[in-house]
Order: sequence, then C-alpha cells, then structure tokens
Amino acid sequence: MDKPMWKILAFMLCAVLLFLFPLMTILDRQDDVAYNIVLTECNRFVDACRDTGYITPDMYSEFINRIGATGNTYNVRLSHIKRSVNPVYNQIGGGLTFSDEYEITHINHGEYDILNVLYPKNTSVSVNDKTRRYDMGMGDLFFVEVKNNGKTMATAIRDMMFFKDTDSPAIFVRSGGMVRNETY
Repeated sequence: MDKPMWKILAFMLCAVLLFLFPLMTILDRQDDVAYNIVLTECNRFVDACRDTGYITPDMYSEFINRIGATGNTYNVRLSHIKRSVNPVYNQIGGGLTFSDEYEITHINHGEYDILNVLYPKNTSVSVNDKTRRYDMGMGDLFFVEVKNNGKTMATAIRDMMFFKDTDSPAIFVRSGGMVRNETY
C-alpha cells in the first residue's frame, strides 16, 4: 500500500516540475512582453499628445489597437489638467495695483470629457473634423493610466498553484507630463 502512494506522489511532483513551472515561466515572459509593449505604446501616445497639444480620434484608436494586439483587454484612463496662472491685483482707492502674487488654478478633465470630444453623439461629423480634436494648452498636464482587465494566463496559473486570488493587475502603466507644444 505504501509503494503505490509514493508512486502517485512522485508522478504528481514530476507533472508539476516538468509541466507547470516551465509553462508558468513562459507565461511570465509573455506578460513581460505585453507589459513592454503597453509601456512603449503608452509613452509613444503620451509623447505625441504632449508634442502636438491635441488628441485626435485616429491617435486614440491607433493607441487602443496597438495595446489590444497583446491579447489582453485594458482599462485606459485619460486625464487632462488645465493649468492657468493669473496675476492678483489689489484695489486701492480707485485703481488696481499688482500684488506680486499669482493665482494658479487647476481644472481636471477626465476621460469622459476627452472621449465626448473625440467621439461625439453626432456621428455625421467626419473623423478629421477640427471639432473632434481635443485641444490642450502649453503648460497643461496630460496623463494616461493603463491596467489590464481580468487576469492574465500567468496570474491564473500562479493563483491555481498557490491557492490564492490575486486582485492586482499584472500590467499597470502610467505615463504623462506637461504639454510641451501647441501645433494646431
């Protein structure tokens, strides 16, 4: 009775060592490649938007198609922070005098605002129409955050092997910065 149990245990151990660990390593490499593709495309999209000062439907669609080529689905969040600097004046008597201070205001526009400009409800407007271009000003801030929906195959196998449930995304990329130019 003892020997058959050891044989079954040895067979299961061999199956794990010879099949699951190499498979997990290959799938981890696939996640690394997908992460690198998403990081590269995210940086390319953000740099193009920051250099031109606008986003077009073609730019956004190309970005979504390129990261979608990895075989994963992603949640993409866009954020535009409009920055304005206004001098502060004090009213003394009947005139205004500059107070040597500036008021800086930030207005945050999320992906809902951006996507409503890129893809309006009026579908008769051409893709190349200027009204479908989301404009940003020099000095504004633009950020993109990409994370995968669901689990990748590597995460699913790792969760199965270690009896756990991973909630954090395997692919998570943030990119962005200050708008450098306005070429519209």
